[in-house]
Amino acid sequence: MCPPDYFDIEYEINPWMHTNDQPADETAHEQWQKLHDIYTKQLGWQVELIDPVKGLPDMVFATDCCLMIDGKAMLSSFRYPERQGETAHFAERLEDLGYTSLKHADNFFEGGGDTLKFGDKIIAGYGFRSDIKAHHELAEFFNREVLSLKIVDSRFYHLDTALAVLSDDTVAYFPGAIDEASRQLLKSAVPNLIESTEDEAIGFGLNAVSDGKTAITSNESDSLLQKYRAAGFDVIGTPILEFRKSGGGVKCLTLELQ
Repeated sequence: MCPPDYFDIEYEINPWMHTNDQPADETAHEQWQKLHDIYTKQLGWQVELIDPVKGLPDMVFATDCCLMIDGKAMLSSFRYPERQGETAHFAERLEDLGYTSLKHADNFFEGGGDTLKFGDKIIAGYGFRSDIKAHHELAEFFNREVLSLKIVDSRFYHLDTALAVLSDDTVAYFPGAIDEASRQLLKSAVPNLIESTEDEAIGFGLNAVSDGKTAITSNESDSLLQKYRAAGFDVIGTPILEFRKSGGGVKCLTLELQ
């Protein structure tokens, strides 16, 4: 995770971002710290930190830096110049932590924002940030099948804002964020699909972290959290909407090291 010391809206590169609607600094820090404490104190997870860098406000969204599987990381190649400086800082920090198998994507690719590990497969989005050509890189680098989904709603510019992998057989998603062919692909590949309404998705409850048993996400939509509980998951909802002002949530703030 990356502390939100320099988190603000310095530019507008997605529909949520407006430079005249800045996050409240104290509230953002409180929400970030609460999430950090859920991981470390409530769940007992180990959390590594990266130092934030002034001028790179979206570094706080650590998941976007790469996709990591089995200690190997495909580093992001951000589409917008405003974010491109983040990658080198994350690469250096990962190396400090002992990860040496790092590859910089040749095509536009925005890490865990657009890719999620699903069992022995990778679910990957394209359309607004990542290029579908990067999916071929993913398949080759990780030696895994990639399920490519086309994102068609710019509000869900990253796949992880509209789709959550809750376990190796359960995925939650907002059907309206992807095209019909992608919806059919998901239905054929995922045994248990949880459908979100548009209102539930806008609350960023699909931007979730799960260890297969416990799902942590925005507390904005009670109805979506109930769907997760009905599917057998323990659920921890937490306030996170200061980060939605920049188009992010729980999953965005969290890079899973594995």
